[in-house]
Amino acid sequence: MAALFFDVDGTLLDSYHGISSVTPAVRSELARVQAQGHKIFLSSGRPRLLITDDLLDVGWDGLVLVNGGYVEMGGQSVHEERMGVELAQSVVDFLDDMDEPYLVACARAIYTLPTNDDIRDFFARGHGNIFTFDFDLNEVLPQAIKMETLVPREDRPRMTAKIMDAFDGLISCDGHGGEGTFELYPTAISKAKGIQVVLDRLGLSRADAYAFGDGTNDLEMIRYCGCGVAMGNAEDEVKAGADMVCAPVWEDGVAQVLRELF
Repeated sequence: MAALFFDVDGTLLDSYHGISSVTPAVRSELARVQAQGHKIFLSSGRPRLLITDDLLDVGWDGLVLVNGGYVEMGGQSVHEERMGVELAQSVVDFLDDMDEPYLVACARAIYTLPTNDDIRDFFARGHGNIFTFDFDLNEVLPQAIKMETLVPREDRPRMTAKIMDAFDGLISCDGHGGEGTFELYPTAISKAKGIQVVLDRLGLSRADAYAFGDGTNDLEMIRYCGCGVAMGNAEDEVKAGADMVCAPVWEDGVAQVLRELF
């Protein structure tokens, strides 16, 4: 038995090419692999509230979410790793000082201020109202797993440099998922750590694990698993760290590589 872990944005879906749901070819291959007795998991930076019914309908054996900070198996929460109040407050102070609106993602809730129109409108495009607006930040921060803001692509190198300087390696950041979205989460959290939780519960080793992704937040799991597959549309750094590179999302790369591997 193998355990397969799939990123969402840029791997199963691609907003830039109009792929807003898992394609029939990929669905068919996932079902075929699962019927062979293998386990399939989402492994995404998305919080639980952003896992749509269309994604859930694939029939995953579990979910590794918020970049590994939250894990579900069999519909039950089995792992949650939070930022910690002190670090979360430091990130809030940093974003406030830069006058950047942000959301706070917890295991099963997402918070932002009602005045953060850009954040609210951006996520409403595909998900409707996912936010809790009425909250006490002092009560929310102890539950925080990651935060997210909006940074234009041209400004991401500058923002990344500021984060590296301000947090001395304690915060990772990633901006590949969607136009403008920019994640901040502890370096102690990773998809690889979330995957290890799953493997331990299944009694499997790293050699039994396959990871499929495209962004820098996928790199650790791609290196960690016995077989790491980078999408053809992946960033160069991710391709360099992978065991295989498949076709891009818009060519049903996941379906093609699953036929090859299984």
